[in-house]
Amino acid sequence: MPEKTWTFEAGDLVPEWLMRQTNCVLRFGRDAIVVESNSEFQIYPASAMGADDTMVLAEIIDQDIDAEVEHTLPIRAHTLPRSMSLN
Repeated sequence: MPEKTWTFEAGDLVPEWLMRQTNCVLRFGRDAIVVESNSEFQIYPASAMGADDTMVLAEIIDQDIDAEVEHTLPIRAHTLPRSMSLN
C-alpha cells in the first residue's frame, strides 16, 4: 500500500479517521505531519519540539463525564521533524 501523508496546522481539529473522541475536542497543538504507512500512523512535528511542547491538545466538553480517545490504527509519535527522524 502506498504511503499517505497529510499536513495539519496548529489549532486544526484532529480528524476522526486518526483518533475517535468522546466528550472532548482534539486539536493539533503545533504544525504536524501525519503519515500512514504499514498499517500505522506516524505523527511528526513540522519543526523541532521543545521539552514542554505538546503534539495534540484535548479540550474536555463536560467535566462530569469521562473523556475517551481511541486510535483507529497504532500511532507512533515522533519529537523530531520527519526529515530528521529515524523510523
